[in-house]
Amino acid sequence: MISASKVLIGRSPDCTIVLEGPQISRYHVLLRLGGEGIELLPLGREPVLVNNVERRALTTLRVGDVIDVCGWTFRVGEAETEAAPEGEKTAWFLERQTGLLHYIKGPSYRVGGDLKDDLIFVDWEPSVLSIDMGAGTPTLTALRPGVWCGRALEAGERVTLTDGERITYGDEALTVREKQAHAGGETRPSSERTKAAVRVVLEFLPRGGKLTVEIGGRVHTTELSDRRCDLVACLLKPPSPFRSGELIPEDLLCARVWPGEKNGRTELNSLLYRLRQALTEEGIDPAPLFERRGGGLRFCLAPDASVVVG
Repeated sequence: MISASKVLIGRSPDCTIVLEGPQISRYHVLLRLGGEGIELLPLGREPVLVNNVERRALTTLRVGDVIDVCGWTFRVGEAETEAAPEGEKTAWFLERQTGLLHYIKGPSYRVGGDLKDDLIFVDWEPSVLSIDMGAGTPTLTALRPGVWCGRALEAGERVTLTDGERITYGDEALTVREKQAHAGGETRPSSERTKAAVRVVLEFLPRGGKLTVEIGGRVHTTELSDRRCDLVACLLKPPSPFRSGELIPEDLLCARVWPGEKNGRTELNSLLYRLRQALTEEGIDPAPLFERRGGGLRFCLAPDASVVVG
């Protein structure tokens, strides 16, 4: 049995099943878990036979179907929901509208229309979104515009996911599921997760600054370069009448970070992306820290959070 969201068969060494022969294409056929079960998508020049019938289009398979790939034969067995590896107390899945579960394999799980994506939707663009499990909690990154998770996400925007959250793209909807993997494992309800910082300290250095954040019961510290430090300082100590934790208009942020320059939304997008990347590299999940909405950006703070800038 092959336990995977997809099985790629062909001549290329990066296929799941590598076959040899002059008629075998580099990528000859794709088997994937689709909305109605196992789906077969022919990719090669030579046809694929299902029960001795030539197939050149997407075909839903049934248990007992026989697949013939240029003389190589495979039989479809009973489909099983993917299981989490031994040792994990909880596991995270994406549930399709039909109820089929796809286990999110870390550290990064890509969803899109490319053969190299982990979960494939044929009519999607390549690599539409990714889900990272670096901190044990899934973080969604929108790799293309059009991804919804509570709201429309911009390309490059990150969101921390919780159990029951819905992700939509086009006509497809996926529900995030956290499940107990083994007896004795304890699943913490999403309502108990701290999604905002309770203490933030920004200390200015000769070049840049040092940021300390307490969130989810953990304290993280990292150094920031000049522009990144300026952006965080503007969010934590904005000009009147705004207060820390509130949405700050992006044009005001640009004027403060790049005084006298004509930088705008594009430059702010790039700076915020680099800031998030820098935090991620230091082991800090940036998704709960920043929110963009209605032309504004804010540093997410818990009620009565302690903020020190200077």
